[in-house]
Amino acid sequence: MGSGKIAAQPPQQGYRDDPQDDRAETSSMASAVLLDHIEAYPEDELPAYADFFLNSQVLDLTILSLPPELPFSNSDMTRGEIRTRFPTYSTNPKILYDMIKEQARYAPGYYVELHGTHKETSRRGNKETKTTVNDFFVRLNLTHLLYPDPGQNRAGKVELLPDNTRGYRGGIIPSLKPTLGAGDSEEQSDELRAWCEHYVQNPASIKYFTLERKVTNHDTKKLESLLRSAIYETNYRGHLQINFVKDHKRLVVYSPSKLNDWRTTTWIRWVFYLTFLWIFSWPILFFFTHKYEVMKVIFPYADIPRDDGGNRKCTVMSEVEWFHRWESAIKRAALARMMCEERTLDDDYRIATANADARGMQPREQPRTGNAIADGALSILGEGFRIAESWNASRGWGADC
Repeated sequence: MGSGKIAAQPPQQGYRDDPQDDRAETSSMASAVLLDHIEAYPEDELPAYADFFLNSQVLDLTILSLPPELPFSNSDMTRGEIRTRFPTYSTNPKILYDMIKEQARYAPGYYVELHGTHKETSRRGNKETKTTVNDFFVRLNLTHLLYPDPGQNRAGKVELLPDNTRGYRGGIIPSLKPTLGAGDSEEQSDELRAWCEHYVQNPASIKYFTLERKVTNHDTKKLESLLRSAIYETNYRGHLQINFVKDHKRLVVYSPSKLNDWRTTTWIRWVFYLTFLWIFSWPILFFFTHKYEVMKVIFPYADIPRDDGGNRKCTVMSEVEWFHRWESAIKRAALARMMCEERTLDDDYRIATANADARGMQPREQPRTGNAIADGALSILGEGFRIAESWNASRGWGADC
C-alpha cells in the first residue's frame, strides 16, 4: 500500500562484463589507441581530465551484482523475465518472503545500445538484391547510475498494490479484493509478508507471484538526442537505432504443477507457437491461473523526470554528465566498427580514449626497418593511407550503396 525501503545487505558477488575471450578485451584497448590519428574533439566538449579518475569509483562496473540465481529457474531469450518453479517458494511463506526481500535489493540490468546499419544493393542481370550490413554495435551499461552508493546494492523503493486500485490479487481477473494493506508505510514489510502467506495458502494448483523492477525518471529522449548527435558528428550516413533495454526486469514464482512446467519449458513453448496450439492453450492458462501481481520495486534515475528548473536531483549523475564522459569513447568505437553484442563497452576503453584525447592529434609512428629505401616506402604508404582516410571522412561513411 505505502512505499518504503528494504534494508540493504552486503553484495554477494561482484559482477563484471566478461568479454568472450582475451582478444575481445585487447581489441577494445587497441581500438582506442590506434585511432590517435583521428582529429581530437574540442576540449570544451569533454570533462576535465582529472574527473575520469576522481570519480572512477562511481563508474567501476565490477562493484555491481546481478540478482542472485534462483533454483529451478530459467528465463526468456532476452533474460528480461526470470522464472522459478522451486516448490518451497509455494509452500513456505517465510522462505518466499526472504527471497523476495533479497531480490528487491537488486536493480535490473540497464543498457543503451547503438546499432548502425546500411543497405548494399547488388545486381545480377535484371534481379536486384538488397543486403543489410552492420556497421557497428555499441552497448553500454547504465546499471551503475541506479545505485546511489558505489559498491553497495541498495534496495529500490518498494510499491505494493494500493487498496483502491484494481489488480491481480490472487484471482483470475483484476479485482479490488482482498486488501491486505497495513495502512502505514512503516509496516510495509508486514503487508508483503501477508501477501506471501496469502499466496502460499491459496489452494489453487496453478498460480504465480511476481516481482517487477522498474526504472523511472530517466530522460531517454534527451540522451538519445545527444547520442545521435555524437554519431552523426563522425559523418556517419547510415541508419542508426538506439534502444534502452533491461534484463532481470521481472521475476515470476510459479507453483509446482504440470501446466506451469510446460509453460516455462522453452522447447514446449516453441512447439505451441509454431503449431498454433497457443490459440487453444492460452484461454486454458488464463482462466485456470491465479495471479499475484502486487509488488513493484522502483529504481529512480532521478527524483523528477526532466530538469525544467534546475532543481532535478539525479541518483548518480545527469544524462548530460554521463554523455560527456562517454562521448569520445562512443565516437571512436563507432569509427572502429566495434561489435559489442555479447559484452558492453568497458570503462578501460573509456579511460584509454581519454588518454588518447589528452595526447591530442598525433600521427601514427611508422615502423623502422633500418633500410632507408624500405623506410621511405613505408612512410609514403602511410601518408597515402592518411590521405585516403581524410577523403573518406569528408564524404561520409556508412551510406546506402
